[in-house]
Amino acid sequence: MNRIFISIPLFFNTLIFPGFLVAQQSKPLLERKFRQGEIFRYRLTMDELHNGQWSSTLISVCELKTVIDSNGVPNDEVRWISKKKITPKDTVDETNEALSVKPFNISVDIRGSLKIPKIEQPGMTEPIQDFITFFVAVSPQLGTTELNQKGDSIVNTKTIQADFSNGHPIIKGDDCFRVTKQLIDVTKKELLFKISFLPPDQSCFNYILDEMKEPVMKDAPNNFQMLQETGNDRLNVQYGREKFIINSTNRRSDGKIISATMSNTLNLKLKLNCNKEYKDCQGEFQFVMQRNLRLELL
Repeated sequence: MNRIFISIPLFFNTLIFPGFLVAQQSKPLLERKFRQGEIFRYRLTMDELHNGQWSSTLISVCELKTVIDSNGVPNDEVRWISKKKITPKDTVDETNEALSVKPFNISVDIRGSLKIPKIEQPGMTEPIQDFITFFVAVSPQLGTTELNQKGDSIVNTKTIQADFSNGHPIIKGDDCFRVTKQLIDVTKKELLFKISFLPPDQSCFNYILDEMKEPVMKDAPNNFQMLQETGNDRLNVQYGREKFIINSTNRRSDGKIISATMSNTLNLKLKLNCNKEYKDCQGEFQFVMQRNLRLELL
């Protein structure tokens, strides 16, 4: 089963934010305060289920150091320091994969960037891209600074489009979402946000196959498609509906994410081991992938 159901993280390799960039408020409720040289760590845990059955757990830890780039923009330099994978069969220490990742910068400063770095260690694709997704969700680039008091809720009128292809083995990957942002609670010390990435009312990319026009789930168009190499000029084709919801608790004193969760659901159809014309497949079936993630400031 693990060889068939390939894990699909939320990839923000190439993001398009049409109309989302907002003007810096004089005193935004959520504002990251950077301190040059500060060092802190996060633990990211991902539980993956296939058709309701637990498949694996991935636990990764990274260390961040606040730096100032050549343009004077504050960034957090990310270094991965450990990784462990737990499956029904065994537990494997994959720390060598984590240590092999080159440090990279991310920034939730209004002038900063949250671009995914070039991933040279395939086994670290999920931790890296999922980790950055949590920051995208509460970034000023996504307009979270528009939320000023408890109960505020904003639905972005434009969609987010993401390209999650990585050259190999994912040679094509598209998804798209409409975004709803909510400020659930405000206390003296913390802010609680809910950011929902949901299928749009209409498709926002060209489908690989005409059959993808038929929704996998009746309530929404397909907003996910992927071509994945399996070797010997064969491909897996997956498509369907994807959605995810992030709940993020941020500290008011410095704007850092204290803890956050992500519920990522994919209702997919899989055409298994097809030729380059997407025919002569070994099988076709539907399945549900559920990914539950937790981000914790250590």
